[in-house]
Amino acid sequence: AVVATQSTGAKDRTAVTMPSLDDINWQTLEYSGADTIWVIGGVNWLINMLWAPIPKREVERRQHNDPYPVTANLRTATMAGGLFAMDRQYFKDLGEYDQGMGVWGGENMELSFRIWMCGGSMLFIPCSKVGHIFRPAHPYDFMGNNADVVAKNYIRTARVWFDEELDFYFKIRPHFETIDAGDLTDRYELRKRLNCKSYAWFIRNVYPELPLERDLIGSGQLRTADGRCMDTRGKDLAQGNILHLGTCHTGEGRNSNSNRFMMFTKDGRLMGLNFCLDSGYGEELKFYNCHNQGGAQHFNYDIATSKITQNNGRCVTADVEKNKVITAPCKEGDPYQVWEFDYKYF
Repeated sequence: AVVATQSTGAKDRTAVTMPSLDDINWQTLEYSGADTIWVIGGVNWLINMLWAPIPKREVERRQHNDPYPVTANLRTATMAGGLFAMDRQYFKDLGEYDQGMGVWGGENMELSFRIWMCGGSMLFIPCSKVGHIFRPAHPYDFMGNNADVVAKNYIRTARVWFDEELDFYFKIRPHFETIDAGDLTDRYELRKRLNCKSYAWFIRNVYPELPLERDLIGSGQLRTADGRCMDTRGKDLAQGNILHLGTCHTGEGRNSNSNRFMMFTKDGRLMGLNFCLDSGYGEELKFYNCHNQGGAQHFNYDIATSKITQNNGRCVTADVEKNKVITAPCKEGDPYQVWEFDYKYF
């Protein structure tokens, strides 16, 4: 698994490669192949891998370095679990898998961070194809403790690799902060020995699509005065779903916080944990891939009035009758057009 770089042809033992993943239907075993790769592996603040569009910078790099850019190696921030090839000795030098993790969950993300932050790189190879059966449920025995095993894996990842960003992670998942992650001494020592970079470096240089806390003007629950909050209901995992209105929570429950955790960036993006809100300059607010081109994905937060506006004179509004968040003409004194953050950075 030692690959040649596209620019010089030199061998690079620190390049970790992954195939194009084709789908095999779990019921019929029908094979659904793709001609090429249209996405890369991304990450959100829950440490979930997500499929993200190929960024413009990577399109330009491939066009510059390869006469056949559609089949050129494709840099990816994260990998799907277990489907990679790398130099055996490099895998050992890098610390192999974290032996403190259990069964399944998070190991692909931890290894992805470690590869990039400690001097390696990760590449999709479009012409290398592997068919994978995506099952509807986990086939693993979690020793009767599914949630705790997976949570511990993610907490180990965050505590070892997130540095000063760890506090922000626990704002999103406060119930994780008190869970015992086990002994991390060897992982801290490994990171020091490998002279690894910071998680902020990873975001800035590998996956800048994910905002850091310092990139925000506000985060957490976005609430009205009467205790109603923006609520994704977990529907921001797919594009095209609307933003709901729900009851603000007290921090209890495993997913209640992440379903209501919003981010408002300094460059005007209003986001859930996966996608950006897009009004289409109409009434409904829906989640779509962040395109960073402004337009219907650009919002303004007025510190004086606590209103969220767009440049067409409409305000983000709580529709209490339909239990969803919409845009509507701005009205003076309308309490359902006033939004307060849990965490303010202004």
